[in-house]
Amino acid sequence: MKKTLKSILAAFVWLTAMAAHAHQPDLSTFTLVEQQPGNWMLVLNASLTAFQQEVRYTYGEDSYTSPEEFNKLVIKHLKDKVSLNINGREVALGNGLVKLGHATTVAFKLSGVPADVSEVYVKNAGFQDIHHSQVVFSVVKNELGRKQFILSEENNYQAHLALEGNQIELVKTSDRATSLTWLLVPGIALMLMLGLYLACVKSISIATAGIAKV
Repeated sequence: MKKTLKSILAAFVWLTAMAAHAHQPDLSTFTLVEQQPGNWMLVLNASLTAFQQEVRYTYGEDSYTSPEEFNKLVIKHLKDKVSLNINGREVALGNGLVKLGHATTVAFKLSGVPADVSEVYVKNAGFQDIHHSQVVFSVVKNELGRKQFILSEENNYQAHLALEGNQIELVKTSDRATSLTWLLVPGIALMLMLGLYLACVKSISIATAGIAKV
């Protein structure tokens, strides 16, 4: 329990350090946190400017008139733009809590997370409309080594991660699968060319037979 609390404390100390970038709308953090065994939450931290830009872009300049209305739109926007899949099962974002400030934090409670997490697929397109937007994603879990993964336009703001023991690694596309794809495409092209060739030969043969009869 103490180790878990230390991990959570370390995570939030790191998030606080990231608040130094509070005025940078193109940089945000996105953290999957296990508070205690089986109790998970998703925490997003970004500048208030970033949230304002996305809300106004998505819902319109006059879409809110109070902080409460703004908070509701922030939660709605993120629920629409964030996807989380653990061990092949989709995990829905539960109740959201917004803490406004220059560095604004949004936290979602998660339910239905498997006891043994071995695979995480995540996508956060919540800030994709901001030029050069980058999201720093990490998983905080007891005994798990700490790594950060960048979600950006280059990877469509998504990552597929594998957890084993105290290690977390990015799952990459199989080289074999890629090779098979490149072999398959020329193969299909060759078959099409052969089919066209045979069709042409058949047409020429029919035409030649017709001429011979005449």
